[in-house]
Amino acid sequence: MQTYCDIILQIPELTPHSTKQLATDIDYLINVMDALGLQPSRTLQSIATLLKTKPRDFRQASKGLPRRLTAKLAAMRGLDG
Repeated sequence: MQTYCDIILQIPELTPHSTKQLATDIDYLINVMDALGLQPSRTLQSIATLLKTKPRDFRQASKGLPRRLTAKLAAMRGLDG
C-alpha cells in the first residue's frame, strides 16, 4: 500500500478528469481491501479524500492531514493548497 501511495505522489500533474479517475480507482481498491478484511492505510485514505474534495473546499479538507501530503496533492491538482 505504501508503494502505491509513493507512486501516486510521483504523478506530476492531474487534470480534473484524471483526478476523478484516480479517486475512483482508489475507492475501488479500498472496497476490494474491505472485502478481504484489510484496512487501507491512513495515507491512502487521505489521498482519496483530497482527490475527491472540490477545489474550493481543499484548504478546509486538508486541515489535520500531513502538510507535506496536502501540499503535494494541491500541487498535483494545480491548487493553492
